[in-house]
Amino acid sequence: MKKVLSFVFLFIFALNIFTLTVVDDAGRLVTIDKVPERVVSAAPNATKFLISLGVEDKIVGVTDWDSFNAEKIGNLVPLNIEKILSLNPDIVITFGGFQLPEVEKLEKFGLNVLVLNPISLNDISKDVALLGAIFDKVEESKKIVEKIQNTITDFGIKTSKIPFENRPTVFFTITTPNDEAKELWTAGTGSYINELITIAGGLNITAPYTGNNGWLPISWEFLIFNNPDIIIIATYGDLEKTLETIKNSEIFGSLKAVKNNKVLVVDGNEISQISPDIIKFLDIFYNFFYGGN
Repeated sequence: MKKVLSFVFLFIFALNIFTLTVVDDAGRLVTIDKVPERVVSAAPNATKFLISLGVEDKIVGVTDWDSFNAEKIGNLVPLNIEKILSLNPDIVITFGGFQLPEVEKLEKFGLNVLVLNPISLNDISKDVALLGAIFDKVEESKKIVEKIQNTITDFGIKTSKIPFENRPTVFFTITTPNDEAKELWTAGTGSYINELITIAGGLNITAPYTGNNGWLPISWEFLIFNNPDIIIIATYGDLEKTLETIKNSEIFGSLKAVKNNKVLVVDGNEISQISPDIIKFLDIFYNFFYGGN
């Protein structure tokens, strides 16, 4: 727990004004002169973190890709700085490495920017605690962190008792299931998806491999050769239609996971956005792997 929360807080008192300086996920020092009242969330993931802390009423702007009901600021990249400035935010929260080039642009206009970039499940707890300090929600953040850590620990203890040979082999992909795709995008070591599968008691067939943040492409031949017990597909379309497409696929249909009805289709928007909500997939995966036992 201490390791998870071990980020730097510097407290500076000057002229009886309390100033909080934190280190964000890009390693930047960010100074907060007051508890933010107006926030622009530059990514749906950031919005989910804010909602978990109960500070969604402070969100005055979100991107067009965000379902939260607030003023739309446009795309994730490039950010519409003019629109953001018009909202007069106390802080702009960006998410992930792909938005890093936007930070310098925002700062040139005097905007205060915080970068969140959680990669692992433990990073979620760290960022919850970080935001809890910034928004004066320390006690609330402690409860969320405790719930996350307890859930991870409980599942870890439960699945650690399952013999290696009794664990199902699992393949996860975010690639639209069709036989024309030349490669399948999946999650290996270094990804939170791999952590979820492992902690839930599965054996990720791509765990020996990695890529940027743990994501990498694999070939159809690799999938067929490993022939996993379980396939998890993240889709951005209709879940039932996706499952039907997989069953009718010449290649997917030849795999034992499909023949044994062990294909789990999940909402791509939910599982691809790392946030405190992602922990629920431990329960979803475990129940699918072991039939709720």
